[in-house]
Amino acid sequence: MKGNCIAMFKKSKSGSSFKGSAVSSGAAGQREILEGVGYAFDSVTKKSGWSWSTTDTRSDENQPSESDAIADAWRDAGERTRQALNIPADTWERMGVKEQGELVQDALSV
Repeated sequence: MKGNCIAMFKKSKSGSSFKGSAVSSGAAGQREILEGVGYAFDSVTKKSGWSWSTTDTRSDENQPSESDAIADAWRDAGERTRQALNIPADTWERMGVKEQGELVQDALSV
């Protein structure tokens, strides 16, 4: 039984996805949603910064931290979601992250 528990943890996607990450739990939640709709995050070296990409687009420039890259990708996903669902910017800004995340998943799911 003990061996099975260890195997389960080793296969856990969330355990490896945020390994060594210094992002807040809120940013980690946003990253999980973004990865679920096709966003990928990468950093060649700590000095090079962080970038994000999808099959359709990528970040314009590297961000200084992983959290900044997640925030920039969230902004991009929000713009794409607002456009797809015809949501006014002021309405989007009034929504909480949870509601925005649900709409992002609905609009951008691959």
